Amino acid sequence: MQVLIFGGTRFMGRYAIQAMLAAGHEVTVANRGSRPPEPGVTTLVCDRSLPGALDVLSERHVDVVIDFSAYSSQWVAEAGARFAGRIGRYIFISSCAVYSESQNFPLTEDGPVGPPHLHEAYAAEKIRSEQLLVEFSQRGAFQAVACRLPFVLGPENYEDRESFVFSRLHAKQPILLTNGGNALYSFVYAGDVAQALLALMAADARVDRQAFNIVLPQATTARGFVEACAAVAGQPADMRTVPLAELGYVMQDFDLRNLSFPFPHFHFYASADKLCRLTGFEARTSLPDMLQHYHRWWLAQAALAPRPYAREQALLQRLAALAV
Repeated sequence: MQVLIFGGTRFMGRYAIQAMLAAGHEVTVANRGSRPPEPGVTTLVCDRSLPGALDVLSERHVDVVIDFSAYSSQWVAEAGARFAGRIGRYIFISSCAVYSESQNFPLTEDGPVGPPHLHEAYAAEKIRSEQLLVEFSQRGAFQAVACRLPFVLGPENYEDRESFVFSRLHAKQPILLTNGGNALYSFVYAGDVAQALLALMAADARVDRQAFNIVLPQATTARGFVEACAAVAGQPADMRTVPLAELGYVMQDFDLRNLSFPFPHFHFYASADKLCRLTGFEARTSLPDMLQHYHRWWLAQAALAPRPYAREQALLQRLAALAV
């Protein structure tokens, strides 16, 4: 197949490119050109924030579009109009963040989306993009699939997730847990995401107009994640519980740029059943294996010291004051 990938130069996109090439597909990558091109692919400079950016694709034959870079639903609208009647399937990389806050787990694809929600603006764009693609499919433009991803792990992860815990373990620094460290999380390995995309490309028309959680079937708590990291690193974990009432901590207060722990302090557990049922695909890389892959890669990097965060430091100081 001729595959067009929007994005593709960071983390999951690179895993997808390698999986596509290994499967014998011809890959074109369209992005801003801000990073070196991947070997073995055709690269087109396409800054979707600029008017007319998609003109570079006018003469390009494509069977499947995989969209990693649609930060705006307007970009999806423009791409859908450009490819209407010209492709077989449009696969959109969405997020499990679209789901409403819930007390029922695991989250399934037919569950409520949107407010009340922690990241409402981000979720709204993902939800609108999914809706737009369904509308294109209903008009016969192409088949549309949405991939809802949880916390994706693996080497080259640019978010401070695995590295947050590993760096503190190796530096003998404490790791703060709220809610007793009992929040449940869904994870998936970036390599499994790439394999799931291949399965969705090959699937029959039952996947059209469907959303799929791409997740490891097993969920893990925050405390379990730290314990798994400690086992991989061979380091003891100094876990300290943040008493919310005493410190005035807000459970929903989560910012990747100002962390106290690399995952939110509420449940984020999604079901993998639908993807397995309609495509036969099931993510198989266990959390310990994901962490082993990442830890080996991380140890070879130059920067291993913990990144400092004002929120974490403030909580540590308040915990110390409580102990006096």
